[in-house]
Amino acid sequence: MQLIDKTIRRLSRPARITLGYLAVATVWILASDGLVALLATDHAALVSIQAWKGAAFVVVTGLALYALLRTVYPVPETAHREIAPSERHRTGMLAAAFFVLAAIIIGFGALVYRQQTAEFKSHQYKQQTAIAELKAGQIERWVSWHRQEAEQLRSDPDLMEAVRLLARGAADKAARHIRLHFEGLLYSDRWTGIGLYRPDGTPLIQAGRAEPASASLRQAIADTAARGGFGFHDLHSIGEADYCIDFLVPVQTNGQMGAVLVLSADPRGSLFQMAESWPIPSTSSESLLVRRDGDEVVFLTPLRHAGGRPLGMRKPLSAGDLPAAKAVLQGKGVLEGEDYRGVPVLAAFQPVAGTAWHIVAKTDTEEVMRPLRRQAQLIFAVVVLTIGVTGLFVAFLWRGQQAAFAAAQQRSREDREALAGKFNALFQHARDSILLVDPNGRIVEANDAALAAYGYTAEEIRRITIRDLRTPEARASFERDFKASEQPGGALFETIHRRKDGSAFPAEVSSMTIDIGGKPYRQNFIRDIGARKLAEEKIQQQLRELRQWYEATLDREGRVAELKAEVNALGRRLGEPPRYPSQESAGQDPERSRAEASERSTKPWNT
Repeated sequence: MQLIDKTIRRLSRPARITLGYLAVATVWILASDGLVALLATDHAALVSIQAWKGAAFVVVTGLALYALLRTVYPVPETAHREIAPSERHRTGMLAAAFFVLAAIIIGFGALVYRQQTAEFKSHQYKQQTAIAELKAGQIERWVSWHRQEAEQLRSDPDLMEAVRLLARGAADKAARHIRLHFEGLLYSDRWTGIGLYRPDGTPLIQAGRAEPASASLRQAIADTAARGGFGFHDLHSIGEADYCIDFLVPVQTNGQMGAVLVLSADPRGSLFQMAESWPIPSTSSESLLVRRDGDEVVFLTPLRHAGGRPLGMRKPLSAGDLPAAKAVLQGKGVLEGEDYRGVPVLAAFQPVAGTAWHIVAKTDTEEVMRPLRRQAQLIFAVVVLTIGVTGLFVAFLWRGQQAAFAAAQQRSREDREALAGKFNALFQHARDSILLVDPNGRIVEANDAALAAYGYTAEEIRRITIRDLRTPEARASFERDFKASEQPGGALFETIHRRKDGSAFPAEVSSMTIDIGGKPYRQNFIRDIGARKLAEEKIQQQLRELRQWYEATLDREGRVAELKAEVNALGRRLGEPPRYPSQESAGQDPERSRAEASERSTKPWNT
């Protein structure tokens, strides 16, 4: 534990905050997921609870993050300050990061919504398909039960004996026996009418509400007799209000087709109820029993949303988005289309084995997607909250950067003020004249030495240019000297300046360019070199006088040497020895000696 405590203390504050956030998030997720798994069993409820749980997590962590950031980064008290380019760059980066995160969050929300939509629709498709299969199975069993009961009648020995008697001509006895048998079957209410017909469709015996031998019934009887197997006369109307489905069973006597037994059932009872019922509560769901009739689809059952009677609606098969048309064309499948009302529906269809019927189970898309829309609203709320928390985080990060930048600016401002104070002290107390000149040559600042040297006040000197300080003769070189100061090392030159009283003085100017606020200002250090010039002139005068004296001395030495040579020459003519040693006897050339003397006389003064 001590090691863990030491490790935690060594971590930085952001690291500790991050670890705390991870711990809280982990506990939240594990605990809340376990609690939700215990309390919620329904899929839709689970999805809703998970969405609300995520929203609550975002809100709680967002508030905690707000409190932490507010503590770490206090709000800077800087208003209406200039924004530096580096700060603009950081602000732009934060804004870009926020928009990227927002786009990622929105994209993630869209992906979650698409996944939930696909899963939800898949669930609904399976549910609709299961209902269609359930309905088809129920109807198949209904048809199969009626067929089996009809088949059992054919195997009844009493009925077969009565049919043989009827075929031999004992009509009264056979008819009475068969009618009694039929009436006994009608007591169960499973059949509405039973009749015995010759193979050509002629009625022999009828009981109950046996329908007249219509053309379609005669054709069905003939087909059944010819085939020798079970026959089915599809749903049809009898008159204005009755509907019937006929089950046909051939009856043979002595190996020959003797008659066809026709059992009629009313579909409005158990069949329509079976087809129309819906296993779960719904305000728009509907199951339809349909069949094909030429190029049309016939709706056999009554319509829930349109009223009417059975067989009361027909639609062309060319209506491609009509689930009923797709059912008779494709047999089995699922579809998002429009029903007979033109309302978008989600439908599944299934064929009914042993018949030409198809069952269509459909629900309005609006009802199907209603839970998904609620879920989409929750996802949208979570996305908005997440973006809000992200924006809050970025905003406080920006505020933190603003605070840090403001503090750095304050320190820099204090440093600049201190440096400016030192510079101003140096500027004002310098012995040389210092002038600060703008790019147009106008004087913007001058130290006390400059004001004293030129005789101007501070206000007066700011109204003139550096060119105005030159004498008219010295202004010819102003442009050259002004541009020379733009060189990297600046420029050093001499010129003649003029005071306010008109007096001129030689000046040595050291000029260089400095950047102030993005503009090239010139800083000129000016020194009055009048005294130096006078000293130099005095030195030059003294050098000239010394040279003249030296040259005169050399001339006298040359004349003495010549006189000595003449005395020696005169003595030789008189036959006397030389009184003075000559340059020739000393090994020197007189002309060369005079040249060297002349060179010595000029060399020391070449300065």
